Amino acid sequence: MKKDRCRLSVIIPVYNAQESLKNCVESILRQTYSSFELILVDDGSVDYSGDLCDAYAAEDSRVRVLHQRNGGPYQARKAGVRNAKGEIVTFCDADDWLEPNAFETAMKIFAKWDPDMFAYAYLTGDQGVERHLYPEKLYSAAEIRSKILPGMLYDPTVGRRRLNPSLCCKYMKKALYTKVTETVTDRITLGEDALVAYPAVCDAKSLYLCNGAFYHYNSNPVSCTRQFPLERIVEVQNFQDNLTRLFQEMGLWDILRFQTENYVRHFLAMMVKNWYGMELSPIMFRFPYHLIFQDSRLVIYGAGNVGKSYLNELQIRKYIKVVGWADQNYKKMELYNGVRVMAPEEIKDMVFDQLLIAVDQEEVAMEIREDLIHMGIAGDKIIWEKPICVI
Repeated sequence: MKKDRCRLSVIIPVYNAQESLKNCVESILRQTYSSFELILVDDGSVDYSGDLCDAYAAEDSRVRVLHQRNGGPYQARKAGVRNAKGEIVTFCDADDWLEPNAFETAMKIFAKWDPDMFAYAYLTGDQGVERHLYPEKLYSAAEIRSKILPGMLYDPTVGRRRLNPSLCCKYMKKALYTKVTETVTDRITLGEDALVAYPAVCDAKSLYLCNGAFYHYNSNPVSCTRQFPLERIVEVQNFQDNLTRLFQEMGLWDILRFQTENYVRHFLAMMVKNWYGMELSPIMFRFPYHLIFQDSRLVIYGAGNVGKSYLNELQIRKYIKVVGWADQNYKKMELYNGVRVMAPEEIKDMVFDQLLIAVDQEEVAMEIREDLIHMGIAGDKIIWEKPICVI
């Protein structure tokens, strides 16, 4: 690989980001891999973001700026890629930042394996990690079809997507990006990452997945994905129509229809929660009555889809008394159906008859069991069975 040739183009859509842009851009300019260009797409900002972009371009020859009318992040990224000189493109959001070795890590993969697409994990604001639920390796086109696609957008056995769609954690050949975006002309502001990443995976001849985390995602409480005026239902329709069309054109609709519908249901669930304060779980799991004594005092461990399904059913049927509901991510959990999610450490001071681990994956359940026993919980009180999905 020639060090003086730009192989990598980095695109940042910028819209009214004057407060966060400096931290983002400087994390890129400080990368240990330096043979890249940075394209800042000023998407009709009405603050000083455009001036900041111009200032960076004046200071560093690797930085270029595009100024355009506001078209949303999807079209801003497309504009950046159209003007990109690199054969590989990646993205960053203006309020996020990167580890110093992020580009070096990615470009070493391209130098060694030359995949059509490369993906790694990201860190959330509380230092949690959003990883892919696949082994870290290079996948051929055949392996993508057999191993990645069946649970990419949604896998009912784990109750979530297996592949994170964030474009900021993806690097792909420019030709691949252009191919999967050229026919999307709508203004896309909901699901804009998924509308590129998932079709790109489907069309890639090779994909390298890495579960190392090199990107810092800043959760913005006022971001467009967290605000749901009623007219945003049209944006859900735009997303669904375009993704459906792309999958149909690829001949993959039969494989991906169920996943796509559940992915869209996730958007609708967020909207229902925003509008009505109600949870709209995409799936439900049958409570294992045969394992639990009637009228016993039960602790449920796990506050994801499985745990919520169990709690919902028990609140209706009154089969047993739920005396506690715990999850290791309790700090992130809101009050649900009037029940507080507590820290796992609180369990050891409680009086209960049985503890039901409400997670789908056996490996995770066994790790939780070991932790509970280490805390002093009697092993014969701890129960887990593979949850049965009913819808």
